[in-house]
Amino acid sequence: MIRAVIIDDEKPALDVLHYLLQRDGRVEVIGAFQRPLEALEQIQVLQPDIVFMDMEMPLMNGVELAGILLETVRDLEVVFVTAHNAYAVEAFRIEALDYLLKPPTPVQLDRAVTRYQKKRRLPAEQEMRMPLKPARIVSFGGFYVLSAGGQEDKVKWRTYKSKELMSFLFLKGAAYVPKGQIIQALWPECSDVQAHSNLHTTLYKMKTALKKAEVHVDIHFKGGSYRMEIAGAAGDLWEFEDFARRNDPLTLLTVPKYEYILELYQGELFADDDYWWSNSKRAEMLGFYVMLSKKLCSYFIAEGRLKEAMHRVHLLLDKSPLDEEAHELLMGIYFRQKDRISLIRHYHAMKELLSNELGLEPKESVRQLYSEMLSKQ
Repeated sequence: MIRAVIIDDEKPALDVLHYLLQRDGRVEVIGAFQRPLEALEQIQVLQPDIVFMDMEMPLMNGVELAGILLETVRDLEVVFVTAHNAYAVEAFRIEALDYLLKPPTPVQLDRAVTRYQKKRRLPAEQEMRMPLKPARIVSFGGFYVLSAGGQEDKVKWRTYKSKELMSFLFLKGAAYVPKGQIIQALWPECSDVQAHSNLHTTLYKMKTALKKAEVHVDIHFKGGSYRMEIAGAAGDLWEFEDFARRNDPLTLLTVPKYEYILELYQGELFADDDYWWSNSKRAEMLGFYVMLSKKLCSYFIAEGRLKEAMHRVHLLLDKSPLDEEAHELLMGIYFRQKDRISLIRHYHAMKELLSNELGLEPKESVRQLYSEMLSKQ
């Protein structure tokens, strides 16, 4: 197990990073600090393998702290996690292991931890005790399968149809899917004989590609239906959908979980491939993302955490630019910040966007809200 310490003067950022590292499975967080001087004192005792730290902190910045730690702690690696990219040159000057921009995504952290494993090349006995990363299936923003053991290599598909079949079976999860449904989705224009031949050939090519990447898959056939089972695999869609349907209460303790789940949604489902059979699920998942984003943004606003609320609503508008409720939330943030100029600019930009894309004016409630905000500033 990799022993990690995290340092960030902002408690919410510290909590999110702590949660993401703990769920990785290869990392044990043995210390979390908001004050650099306290961290400096305790790290001498804790002797971690790796430190994740912010760049901008009071009394001592990340580069200064890292310089001291690297001189005093044997075999230590440093990963910087910061909201700014202006420090990249300084970070790599002191040979930092990685440099991540806030908020870090699970993919970025996976890359940093895997980079540590490769760089250190742990002794065989210790590697045997290290938990392996399961195969990971990513479907938001594209579709690819990362091989088991924490490797960054993606499964290489021999044909486009073998990738599509994998996508289709992944979408169905643990359910048995009738053979006719698979054929109708992937080979609707083929004759029955040709379609069945295509299915068997594609199943073979799909399993061969997965096996070559050391991803173990079982295809079960019962009563004219197929079910795919991948041993120990983690799927972003499965995790995202399960959480969205549970709709857990939003509290200070569950904020990191919400942040993590929203980071899984890196774009539309199977974004690189126009699979007609995924259209309804694609729209449903976007709806879940919008719902969870608004919920978290509203929570941040109520707690006075306007910087985090603004970051979250901008991410939402990147993925759903015509959502008027999201625009209302952003207007509300500008109003609370007493930023009249940004409020006016955003309202007119939204008005132009709705006109150009939909040929519509903002709805009456939005126009009224905007007028009320202006009159109070």
